Amino acid sequence: MTEHQWTAGLGVCDFLPHRLLAAVLLLCAFTANADELTVRGDVGHYTLNDRITYLPDGDQTIDQVTQQEQWQEKHDDSVLNLGFTDQAVWLRTSLRIPTSLTQQWYLVIPYPLLEEVDLFLLRDGQQPAFYHINRQQAERQREQAHSYQIALPLPQALSGHVDVFLRAQSATSLQVPVALWREDHLLNRFSRESLYWGVYFGALCALVIYNLFLFLSIRDSAYGYYVLYIVSISLLMLCISGVGSAWLWSGQPLLTRYALPVSTGLVSLCAVMFARSFLRWREISARWDRSMKIAATLAGILVVYTWVDPIHGALFAGLLGFLVVVLLIAVGIAGLRAGIAIARYFVLAWAAFALGASLYLLSVFNVLPVNILTNHAMQVGSAAEVLLLSFALAHRIKDERARKLAALRRQQRAERQVQDLELQSLEQAMHDSTTGMPNASLLNQQLQAVIGQDKRAALVLVNYPQVKEIASSMGHNLAESMFRELVKKLNHRLEGQTGAICLENKQPAFIAIPEFSSAAFLIELDHLTDTLEPFVEQIVGHHEVSVHTVRLPVLMNLHSGVAITPEHGDSPEILYQHALAARDRSESSKVPVQVYNKAISDFARRRLDLMTALPPAIEAGELELYLQPQMNRTGQTLVGVEMLLRWHSGQFGAVPTWEVIEIAESAGLIDLLSRYVVAQACKTMQTLRERDLEITGSINLSVQNLTNHHFVPEAMARIREHDIPTNRMIFEVTETSMMHNMESVIGSLQLIADSGCRIALDDFGTGYSSLAYLSRLPIHELKIDRCFISKMCTNRNDLGIVKNTLKLARTLNLEAVAEGVEDNATMERLTELGCHRLQGYVFAKPMPLETFCDWALEHSLS
Repeated sequence: MTEHQWTAGLGVCDFLPHRLLAAVLLLCAFTANADELTVRGDVGHYTLNDRITYLPDGDQTIDQVTQQEQWQEKHDDSVLNLGFTDQAVWLRTSLRIPTSLTQQWYLVIPYPLLEEVDLFLLRDGQQPAFYHINRQQAERQREQAHSYQIALPLPQALSGHVDVFLRAQSATSLQVPVALWREDHLLNRFSRESLYWGVYFGALCALVIYNLFLFLSIRDSAYGYYVLYIVSISLLMLCISGVGSAWLWSGQPLLTRYALPVSTGLVSLCAVMFARSFLRWREISARWDRSMKIAATLAGILVVYTWVDPIHGALFAGLLGFLVVVLLIAVGIAGLRAGIAIARYFVLAWAAFALGASLYLLSVFNVLPVNILTNHAMQVGSAAEVLLLSFALAHRIKDERARKLAALRRQQRAERQVQDLELQSLEQAMHDSTTGMPNASLLNQQLQAVIGQDKRAALVLVNYPQVKEIASSMGHNLAESMFRELVKKLNHRLEGQTGAICLENKQPAFIAIPEFSSAAFLIELDHLTDTLEPFVEQIVGHHEVSVHTVRLPVLMNLHSGVAITPEHGDSPEILYQHALAARDRSESSKVPVQVYNKAISDFARRRLDLMTALPPAIEAGELELYLQPQMNRTGQTLVGVEMLLRWHSGQFGAVPTWEVIEIAESAGLIDLLSRYVVAQACKTMQTLRERDLEITGSINLSVQNLTNHHFVPEAMARIREHDIPTNRMIFEVTETSMMHNMESVIGSLQLIADSGCRIALDDFGTGYSSLAYLSRLPIHELKIDRCFISKMCTNRNDLGIVKNTLKLARTLNLEAVAEGVEDNATMERLTELGCHRLQGYVFAKPMPLETFCDWALEHSLS
């Protein structure tokens, strides 16, 4: 080898190591700068998630951190998520800025729940940091928020190689997504987010206003709780989204530490209260309602606790929120099974919220990756939930409207049924069931009209005593057939007579039937050409009827009384009373016709004597209460007693109760008499209770008692004074008394009902106007008059009246009491028809207290 060749070879050998060294140095330089980001001013933003390293030990200072070599690297572009922790973390990345940045740039952290963030900038890793800013300073210095996330401004005219160190800390979850944004792009993004959040919170605000209006309008607590729930959801979303930090508490990031758990607890509390009110679980399931009460109590305690310990409160709030969502979904499913149609919206709403909240929380706890779906899952879930709950409330309004319309239709049908029954009962009540002729009600109406027109007319009362005798000896059917024939002949005779007043044109009917075996008619005297007494005797003279079973004619004996208006009275009651007195004189004197005159004054004198003797008799306790039992529908069990007034006078003998009442009412003594009756009734009820007879007690009231404003309160006070259960006291009022001062009567009856006592409408079916007010009266019982009960087994019309009355009682949810049950056949028929209580001689006649107690004991042992 020549020297030149060796030299050349040596030069080649010298050249190769230098080239290799240069390549190695270049590779090292490339590797060292592999994570360095070159920032150009013409690009709007950069994502730094894949270019950062991090150091979990966040308690070190910046000086210590720059000396650390054990930085952990990220190998993907996912968000750094350390889960639920209160530890701080350091992040590091490098920037290379070839030319100075002419526009403002921001280091943006799109996670507003971070409480403390510090940014340090170093040139080539050399201390000290030439730039430092934290979140509080950035939010205080800027004039307006540029982002709903954390935005830390970079210094102006920044260039060259820059090492970025970031320290982040939060008391809840710790996520640190990092990006660089140019100011104009950040403002555009802020504008778009403002639009999205404006739509979201605007919808919530609209729902609040709408449901608040509904709450104030219809006073339904469900709408009030729903408004509170939307407000609490709004507060929660203000914390999660950063809108609250941007607009409401800018510069106070620690406020979110308290607002977040408090709003979570409020969401749980308001959700449970809304569910209780919305699904009305208090009316359906006590167990579910109790569970929701417990959850609401825990939520309320948690709201208070979070103000003391917000860090642990956030953990507890999240756990309780999870349990509440599970509870409400279970409650909704139970509601579906219970047949609550609107519960389907409820289940869908909470399922949507649960899905959104679960995705968000799983990303918070680093189970799911952080992305656009998990970041906005809570927003989408809550929006879907409030919309579905709004649909549920709207559907509820529709259902309630449908129920109200259905209830209104049912009420209308019931009212029509009541009206039909009323008309039917009124028609039957205005006519005699045996003959079909008008009864005393129509007679009184026509007589009142005659008196009002100042006409001179005569009221004639006719009685056929043989009819009742035949009824007792040969049967009611035969007696009724004979009575119908008599009435038909009498009506035919009157039809062709001048002066006879027609009571009803459709038949036509000239006579009325006050009671079985009696008839009444009116004669206008101004048109009468004959003398009154011969005319009446000619009309009502002996009638011949045939007894079909024996084919023999029977001449009917009769006696009649006549009273003339205005000479003998200016009211239907007085005329009827005088005509009745004249008829009694006709019977005693054995004359066919008797016109009332002054000679018939024994009755009036007796009434005056009785009126004088009544107050001393009350003072001396001469009047007593007799008790007649009331049995249950089968007639086997004693359930009550009616207390009937009896006066056995040493001077007058046994005075009829009706006469005592008439005297007391006409003489103004009814208040004194009724107070005495109430006092005696209270003592009687005490005695019955002492004898272990826990039954009801009924007493009768006069219409004058009901129009006296002091009587009812004093009677109620007397009952309370004797410690008598009010639900065992029954006050009976007659149907016809309802027509006197209706408003005052209803007011007194309402006071009785409000005190807990019961009210029975006595002699039902004998009046003629009270059915029109039946729905207004606070009554509990209908007492079917004995005139219908006594003939219901032998007369189809009376049976129809009883059936319709029982049907009316069931329609109005009233108890029915049949009085005048005198035989087993009637009792059995009433039992079949479902009458609640039975009263009559078939069980026992009225008896003194001690006798009754003995009877009750014997009856209970038999």
